[in-house]
Amino acid sequence: MRRSTKLFSIFGIDIKIHFSWWFIFALLAWSLSTAFFPQFFPGYTLKTYWMMGILSSLLLFVSVLLHELSHSLVARTQKIKVKSITLFFFGGVAGIDDEDMKPWSEFSMAIAGPLFSLLLAGIFYLINASDINGVLSAITFYLYQINLILAIFNLVPGFPLDGGRAFRALLYLYYKDLRKATKIAATGGRIFGLILIFLGLISLFGGSGGGIWFILIGGFLYFIAGMSYDQLIVKQVLDQVLVKTIMENPKKIPAKMKISGFVKKHQNNNVEEFVLSNGKILDINAVQNLPVKLQKVTNVEQLAIEVKGIISPQDTLFKAFRVFSEAKIGLLPVVEKAVKNKRSKRVVGYVRRSAVLHNLTWDLKFGGKKHLARRMKNIH
Repeated sequence: MRRSTKLFSIFGIDIKIHFSWWFIFALLAWSLSTAFFPQFFPGYTLKTYWMMGILSSLLLFVSVLLHELSHSLVARTQKIKVKSITLFFFGGVAGIDDEDMKPWSEFSMAIAGPLFSLLLAGIFYLINASDINGVLSAITFYLYQINLILAIFNLVPGFPLDGGRAFRALLYLYYKDLRKATKIAATGGRIFGLILIFLGLISLFGGSGGGIWFILIGGFLYFIAGMSYDQLIVKQVLDQVLVKTIMENPKKIPAKMKISGFVKKHQNNNVEEFVLSNGKILDINAVQNLPVKLQKVTNVEQLAIEVKGIISPQDTLFKAFRVFSEAKIGLLPVVEKAVKNKRSKRVVGYVRRSAVLHNLTWDLKFGGKKHLARRMKNIH
């Protein structure tokens, strides 16, 4: 997910945090410190209330992280690879390679999160009931309630909530049609999002500031539910086409070629990105910003960038689409293992981002999905 920062890794899974989390963390800490704790636990100093608010917000972050880790660890038992977890303002997204998982695998993975949140709610409730310390009781009072709400909320049968994923798994098992199952579950998610927005507006007009949370969460759910269905359609369309069908012949630039020679040879080409012989990508903008004197002593390789994602001729266009989505480039080298040396790889062509999107838009336009085709056309 873009605009995310990696914090650390656990069990081989990268833990990332979305930029939106910082805003909500500050808003939540302020809300708890100035309203929730003073209302339910009067008699403490302002400094103590802020400590309680910040600590509760951080522990909520840990609770959400454990919730998402439970999904990922169950996925591991189903031999599903999880690369990362990205935490945003009220939940998280797991970076899973296999979206075409079996119904039982998705159901068990989805239900693990709410069950773990229920376990956390029980643990915090027991700590709260022991009444060891006033401040600790206040914090655990909030945490057992919020984890209980998190569990119940995620059990709502609306995609992409956990309950919606479990619901989709059951629908997929029944209909044997992933697209139909996703459409029904995603529609449930959008309806639930609209209900939350409506309740939030009523709450705001009634003078309750808590309505803003319903509007934020409802709007987010409505957007993500629609996007999830569109993403499935994109995957199903692009998975039918191999990279080699739209791959262009490599016009490779020697990696050790001087910038001055490169400019002289290619300055009239109407191309912004080039593939080097070693697979790196050279952007013409990087060349234009280099002083003329340095162009005579600088190799093109020194200004080129290395692409993290690697695609081969046998990969589908959906894999290329995902790599393009993560990298801010318009060109990808296509590589394959050399025959003599299986460890080495050679560039056999390249694929343009515009070609992948054109292929997708063309298929969607004449496949009955014109609304999505128009949206994808705007990405060009």
